Amino acid sequence: MQGGPGKIDVVSSTTAAETAAIAARATGAVLQVGSRVAVVDAAERSWRRILAGHDFTGLDVADGDGVDVVADLCWPLERLDAALGGRRFGLILCQHVLEHVKRPFAAADNLTALLAPGGTLYVAVPWVQAFHGYPDDYWRFSFRGLLELFPGLTPVDMYYSAAGSGLDAAYKITVDGAVDLARTPFEIEARLFELHFPQDRNLALLRGQPEQPKLPLARRYLPAIFVNLVLQAG
Repeated sequence: MQGGPGKIDVVSSTTAAETAAIAARATGAVLQVGSRVAVVDAAERSWRRILAGHDFTGLDVADGDGVDVVADLCWPLERLDAALGGRRFGLILCQHVLEHVKRPFAAADNLTALLAPGGTLYVAVPWVQAFHGYPDDYWRFSFRGLLELFPGLTPVDMYYSAAGSGLDAAYKITVDGAVDLARTPFEIEARLFELHFPQDRNLALLRGQPEQPKLPLARRYLPAIFVNLVLQAG
């Protein structure tokens, strides 16, 4: 596909491969925010297992398996810093968290402050997903919106991931073989992903579903899609 200068491709991968690439960036202490073991973070594929041997701290708003420190990411930095012993982290992992916090800008500022110089932050948030309270559900993010939360960090990689019904896929948009961090979330996405069906075709698709009738606003044929961003401190 051509779009302005450069050849645009969608490159498929897996979440396992992308996770391995992020784990390879781990230096120094590691902090996982939202570490309580859940269905989406089974023990055999947890970050704690993947990063075994690293100085690993799990933080969550509620106690449970995988939690070393109980704290709220939106606390004032001084309180959060005290709960973590004043430490700074070479790798911070923040998956499926920011959509659940009431103040995402405050949470993002704290994540930035907790990074060691040169440290890496990995953030994954939903772009398309049904409501899921934990304990509540507030936000959906685009890449461009996510970048607005972290103006002091440099983006180094980004990819989409999809889940649902056993699906485990990741993909990147590349321009001439490389991720174009400036153009992809702004110029390219809509041309690749927007599909417009005539109304009668869309209604026929919904009526053909085997379960109870769906409202025209429901898109059962879309999986949950997440945007994943890797950033680095200066």
